[in-house]
Amino acid sequence: MKIEDYSLNISDHQFKVKGYWLDQVDDFGRTVDYPVVVICPGGGFTFHSEREEEPLALRFSSFAMHVVVLEYNLIGKNPVYPTALEEMAKTVDWLSKLPESMHIDKSKIILAGFSAGGHLVAAYNGIATNPTLRKKYQIDRYNGQHAAIILGYPVTDMTVKGSFPDDDKILQQISLDKSLWKTQDLLNKNSKPAFIWLTRTDELVNVTNSLTYADKMAQLGIPVELHMYGSGIHGLALATYVTKKPGKNKYLNQRAAGWIDLVMSWLEMMDLVL
Repeated sequence: MKIEDYSLNISDHQFKVKGYWLDQVDDFGRTVDYPVVVICPGGGFTFHSEREEEPLALRFSSFAMHVVVLEYNLIGKNPVYPTALEEMAKTVDWLSKLPESMHIDKSKIILAGFSAGGHLVAAYNGIATNPTLRKKYQIDRYNGQHAAIILGYPVTDMTVKGSFPDDDKILQQISLDKSLWKTQDLLNKNSKPAFIWLTRTDELVNVTNSLTYADKMAQLGIPVELHMYGSGIHGLALATYVTKKPGKNKYLNQRAAGWIDLVMSWLEMMDLVL
């Protein structure tokens, strides 16, 4: 495996991505083009959780997938959006233009978002598949398209009371554009299939987020699979010792740790694995 850092350019600044590239295997007797997962970690739009970066990247890599971690725009002098959308569009465009020597199956670009990163992926799934919205948010200049999305305990509706962000000031720092607050309203019949997982007892992001998003997809006839585990805290990541915070066993959840195997089974069903 090769691990490389990159700086990509959009209209007004640079942002970083990290690639985890699988090597070719001589024993296969031929070259192989692998699917690629773009990970958007959580962190409440104030930081990028490292627990949802390399540990997840290595796990996905073990299933024969390239991985790219996107360090998307955070709360700062300007709102997170629409810049984060352009960063995602640029990342997909960049992947679609990489040389054949990178051995990427460009028809199998999968976006995976966790917590706040899930909001970016959920929003992009509606905007990038709608020509009018692509133009509105100025991402129509970018090429490439994703094939599916994975959402882990995602923020999809920022207007749900008692759920993140539940603070008007923070909400404005994330986006001044109210049409981005409810990602389910951005979905259309061309949006891509989704796998969603969460825990019923999530103390930070109300389950209404995932349920509403999945329901809208079902109404539109878009393939969606949703798994809600009966218990577990927010931010489980892999829910194993790899992503457990020291001394905090609440980050271990044997049942929820099975989510990634279910994801891979779903991707196989959707013909999106090797």
